[in-house]
Amino acid sequence: MMIRLSGCAGTRAGVFCIGLLMLFVAGCASQYAGPGAGRADARLSPAEAAQRAADQGDYAEAASRYAEAAGRATSADTQRMYRLEAGLAAAQAGDVQTARQMLASLDPSTLGPVDHARYNLAQREIAIADLAPGRALANLPPPARNTAPAVAERVWEKRAQLQFSANQPVDGIAALVQRGAWLDRQTAVQANDNRIYEAAADAIGLGIGPDSTDAAQANDTVRGWLALADIGQRVFSSRSQRDEALAEWQQNYPGHPANRFVLADQFDYQSTMAVQPVARGGLTTAGSGPVKPSSNQVALALPVSGPFKNAARAIRDGFTFAYRNNSGGLPSPISYDSSHLSAPALAQRAENDGIGILVGPLDKDKVAAMARQQLPMPTIALNTINEPVRRGGFYQFGLDPADEAASAARHAVDEGDRNALALVPQGEWGDRVLDGFRDTLDAQGGRLIDYRSYDSDTHDHSQAIQAVLGRGNQANADFIFVAGQPTQARLIRSQLKYYHAGDLPMVTTSHAYSGQPDPESDIDLNGVNFVDMPWLLGNGGTIARLREQAASTYGSSATAYGRLFAMGMDAWVLARRLAKGELNADEPLEGMTGVLAPRSNGHITRYLGWAVFRNGRPQTLSLPSTAEVQALRSSRSSARGSDYRMREAPTQTGGSATQSE
Repeated sequence: MMIRLSGCAGTRAGVFCIGLLMLFVAGCASQYAGPGAGRADARLSPAEAAQRAADQGDYAEAASRYAEAAGRATSADTQRMYRLEAGLAAAQAGDVQTARQMLASLDPSTLGPVDHARYNLAQREIAIADLAPGRALANLPPPARNTAPAVAERVWEKRAQLQFSANQPVDGIAALVQRGAWLDRQTAVQANDNRIYEAAADAIGLGIGPDSTDAAQANDTVRGWLALADIGQRVFSSRSQRDEALAEWQQNYPGHPANRFVLADQFDYQSTMAVQPVARGGLTTAGSGPVKPSSNQVALALPVSGPFKNAARAIRDGFTFAYRNNSGGLPSPISYDSSHLSAPALAQRAENDGIGILVGPLDKDKVAAMARQQLPMPTIALNTINEPVRRGGFYQFGLDPADEAASAARHAVDEGDRNALALVPQGEWGDRVLDGFRDTLDAQGGRLIDYRSYDSDTHDHSQAIQAVLGRGNQANADFIFVAGQPTQARLIRSQLKYYHAGDLPMVTTSHAYSGQPDPESDIDLNGVNFVDMPWLLGNGGTIARLREQAASTYGSSATAYGRLFAMGMDAWVLARRLAKGELNADEPLEGMTGVLAPRSNGHITRYLGWAVFRNGRPQTLSLPSTAEVQALRSSRSSARGSDYRMREAPTQTGGSATQSE
């Protein structure tokens, strides 16, 4: 006879819907909060019952019981304390009316530093209560490392709620994992762990497992929760067979937080394995925690003699230019020609030379191979790959077209345009761009009405254009997103006009602009908005001086290959930051290819400027700032759950990428 050995996994498949938000935060965590759990325990005082309800995520119940405790309090100070807690819990629950009533009775100037910070957080939660999850997340960034634990855990809790509401279960689980890192009471940690397990079980019920696309960028802790919940969903012929699966899980995810409570609570499986603490907001790549450089020596590995030699030399020149402008006191970088070096050979050479930080390689296949090498040094790969990386200290930085498509979607929505059509080239590149655009548009509350792929080897795109404009799509669209190189973008723009869609705003990526003003050719792109990097869009001040210096010293590397030159500049900035221990997850920094936002999985996401073609020349409308991107720091890719407004383009751009940083 087959028996199922699982907890209450998979019992609430719709938990991630907005309407069921509080069902998640209450959840079935009360079943696993330890002996005597439950709000109905008459032995508990109102304050004790409120604390237990808060631990279990039932903030509405916590607010009610704290209000009851305030009513019973005999001293003014105690009553004030419980009213504060009631207001905080109500704000966390989304009960704006109760939160306002409770907090309005308090004078914040009488509160201590931590309680004052909690009071301010509650006011922010009240302010974002009516916003869509993506916009609310943008207005509630993750806490800084020096945040008081009592404040930080509440921020992570609220972000988890919002991410589950935005149908981002993996990000929600990651937020609860971070919340656990800030909790100090054992009962709270236990309740949080069991809530994470239940959220993971619900994700499994939705088809989101540890090897799913949604979890591809998650770290091992999050994937471990999903893998454990997957075991909880399986059917086993015997308990011993299930226990073998749990033992294998422990080997695959050593030191996982689930060992401390969840294996016993959910599986009646006693674990003696030590638990590795989760770092509080530190940059941890998938597979392990941060890898510290063993020395300050940086090496740059590029294929300077292979088929990518022109691109490699432009990156190398930009890297050298940035080092000469701001070395950070580090020794001169060593250069490797990686053209004929395999990944193992490159890794061995770097180890033999005592390299502390390796920058490169460039080509995707070699990047993927390097991601599988277990090196003692952090590596900044100069390309991105689509497979999960289980190696700690591995960063991916490149001119990712998906980042550009995501920025284009954000800018369009920021302009008030939400309903889109899309035309992308056939093939893997077009698919990647479309995914980046669509995912971010959806997360911003926009809608992709329809899309078509076109053959970039031809000049006649009438079939794809008529198809995407048909069936009333044109009338319902606010704009059309077009991805393509300059020739294709110009052709499509002209053909859109031919099919009476010339008034439909067109948005594209930097690929439509050659990087050099060409008004005679680009006159066809008049009125088209596009995203691009500050190195090309910035004007005046430091950035103009740096461009002039670069062109004078490096010639075509800095002009004809301007974007790759800027990429080399930013690669040095990342290496220098990493050497000084200043490359932190979700702490963006100004770069020449955009504002650079390191993510917890090691991917360096770029946020770009916004421009329009006028009289055949690009005119800058806005440039990104670290403050605006800071409001977006969340987790997931560069393409989900974010919303921000760019500042107007200034008359000058700082040179932080090379000098003033």
